[in-house]
Amino acid sequence: MKRYAFYMLVMAVAAVAACQKESAVDNAQEPAQKTYTYTVKASIDDVKSDYDADGKFSWSAGDAISVLFHKGDANKFFTLTTTASGTASASFSGEIETGYEIGASDQTVEDKKIWALFPASDNHAYTAGSAPTFYVQPSIDFSTTHFSANIPMFALNAAEGAFSFANLACTYKFTVSGIKDGVSKVRFSVYNQTTYALSGSWPISFGSDTYINYNWASPGSANSTLTYISDVTSNKAVFYVSSRFYGTFQPVITVTNQATGVAIKTFTATNADTPNHMSHVKPITLDVSEANGGNYFTPAVLIDGVFSDWDGVTEWDGTRNNDGTNSWINHWRMQADAQNVYVYLDLISEKITNSRYIYVGFDTDSNTATGSAHGNCPGCEQYVLIYPAVEGSDPLTMIHGVDPKSEVNGSSDGSLTTWCNLSTPNSLLELSIPRSKVGLGSSATIKVSVSYDNYDAKQQTLVLP
Repeated sequence: MKRYAFYMLVMAVAAVAACQKESAVDNAQEPAQKTYTYTVKASIDDVKSDYDADGKFSWSAGDAISVLFHKGDANKFFTLTTTASGTASASFSGEIETGYEIGASDQTVEDKKIWALFPASDNHAYTAGSAPTFYVQPSIDFSTTHFSANIPMFALNAAEGAFSFANLACTYKFTVSGIKDGVSKVRFSVYNQTTYALSGSWPISFGSDTYINYNWASPGSANSTLTYISDVTSNKAVFYVSSRFYGTFQPVITVTNQATGVAIKTFTATNADTPNHMSHVKPITLDVSEANGGNYFTPAVLIDGVFSDWDGVTEWDGTRNNDGTNSWINHWRMQADAQNVYVYLDLISEKITNSRYIYVGFDTDSNTATGSAHGNCPGCEQYVLIYPAVEGSDPLTMIHGVDPKSEVNGSSDGSLTTWCNLSTPNSLLELSIPRSKVGLGSSATIKVSVSYDNYDAKQQTLVLP
């Protein structure tokens, strides 16, 4: 009996040892943890977003900040997000890659150079020995992502602890009012007529005043523009536009019905403003009601890549003079309403390259002996030139916009709206041309034609209502 008990004890000890060994093997096979959670507190000295009844600041759930970490000489911003809402101070948490420590790679014992930027962006950057580069996103759809006032802010700590944010730019709050019932989403496009940028990557000027050093932008360049999209609430939409401290801001603002692509109203500032209060948000109201000239026209065709609204429109053969030669356009269609002319093109995909282009010609007096032969379209008093392939892309990639090379009567015009849909073996292109841009303001019957790389199709008749 004693031997049996001793035997059982030995077996039990062996079993425990085996379990411990197996457990050690299992633990050794577990992957090393790749991230760790980091949490900070953040408050603000100045304004960021809307005001409550007392005019006090509050964070919104989903607000995200970028916080600087380093691993060796590598510097990287990580995103931390809050779930708090309606509070002046909130906790922000995020996952940090293992091996990264908070602060800059060129920190000292006395100063860890802990930068935090709002709103968060994957394009914020830091180079040792300098201040961060702040990325101002040029286009944001606030109806599909968390709404943020998008006012640039920063915090800089010498040691770990709570962040206190301050503004990095001068900001305008635009309230678009009078939006007609039934419009659920609007696009807010801003172009600065001065040579100061509104978007892009810019260094932070760090000294007695800390601000984004928005630099020069060529007139008409992408850096001189902003585009925001937002839902409409109670016939209003709110947008925030930030600009350079002591720079000049003279905007052209267009509010567009996002569903139809129709511009509701354009506002053009005749004078430049020089903002100098980074801690203030200047409120401006824009009235886009019909009573104030708002345009709520519903177009015959929506330029949206859905081609079913062309059903029933006469389809014309695209071969040159219908003789079967140089067939680069399979079929084409045109129609018009009170404001626009619409063109539908069924193109041969393999012919679409950066070096080829399309002309749409308008023979307004139906006389080929007058006007000019643009792209071999006969008798053109007016024309549109379109490059369907975006430079550096081949074949077709352009969607809902216009290649800057494309022209309306010889000059680039952003109101030429296009949508391309690449399919096999053919590509479909639809575009909207404002009648006012091609001198087609009156009701008339005219001749129209199209050509692809100077191979023209037969003239057809178009009735302008």
